[in-house]
Amino acid sequence: MLPSLWLLALSSALAGPPQPPRTVFSGHLDHAPAGDSVRLFMDKGEVKAPLSASGDFRFEFNDLKQNTPTRFSYSGQRTELYLMPGDQLVMHLDFKDFDKTLTYSGRGSEVNNYLAQALYKYSYGPDSGLLRIQDFPKGTPAEAVEAAGALRQARREFLASYAKAHPLPASFRRDEQLAIDITWATMQLAYAARNRENLPDDYFDFLAATPVRELNQHYGRSFLDNSLMANFVMGYQYRLVPDGKFSTDPTEGRRIYQTATAELGDTKARAWVLRNLIFGNIRSNMPGAQAFYPTFRQYNRDSTLAREVRQAFADRQKLAAGQPAPAFALVDNTGKK
Repeated sequence: MLPSLWLLALSSALAGPPQPPRTVFSGHLDHAPAGDSVRLFMDKGEVKAPLSASGDFRFEFNDLKQNTPTRFSYSGQRTELYLMPGDQLVMHLDFKDFDKTLTYSGRGSEVNNYLAQALYKYSYGPDSGLLRIQDFPKGTPAEAVEAAGALRQARREFLASYAKAHPLPASFRRDEQLAIDITWATMQLAYAARNRENLPDDYFDFLAATPVRELNQHYGRSFLDNSLMANFVMGYQYRLVPDGKFSTDPTEGRRIYQTATAELGDTKARAWVLRNLIFGNIRSNMPGAQAFYPTFRQYNRDSTLAREVRQAFADRQKLAAGQPAPAFALVDNTGKK
């Protein structure tokens, strides 16, 4: 018996780690215009598949190792998917009424039918009186907070009711709850960026209930996760610096870092916000960027970001007034240098 066990262990070791199951996403698009490719935006960028003359397409993935939020695009129309290893997902729709007719079958269909219905309900379908996911809140600060909160509550309730009737994986429910909460926070940040005057002192208290650290864990997993982070970051940078310009007061840098750390923690969101701000100021507000730089160095002594910032300062100095112009070459209208 013992030799057999050793042989079994040896064969398992030689075989290597188990391979992820094959994942298939296919579909049929009625009345779709010809001449374009079906595109998926995933963790590694864009992948394409042809659409046949009869309106069919097919993707196969042998290396999908984790749940991956994905954007589907064809001929100006797009939607969101959630692909899991081993899915055998089939899309069905009439292109003339894309969002209303979108359905799925096969393994993975429960999750994606939820997404199709939620997007139609809260983005593309008939007006229900709620704020749309893609829109900005308007009105007074109180009205903006109320509108964002009403949308979040409606989406939470729809997710809960759908999960009672359909077997949604716990990992997907957590991901969707995160997307709902980050969108709620991003809407309020976007309102503040456009309406900087007369915000109440407690307006940004919602940040304490925003799951930024969870978002931090998913950054880099997929195109849609990165978009979620980018939208949040773009709004939050105006929370830190309302007009986008650093002060020339060197003590302001510490206040900015303290606020960002208190509200975001030491996360990729904080790093991305400060990266956007310092690069923007190097381009258009050099005195402010120089005043902020000592504080930046204190928090980023030796990192890829620190090296990028040093290089940006050096490149900008080369173009400063009074400096010799760097060597360059251009072509004329005939293509000659």
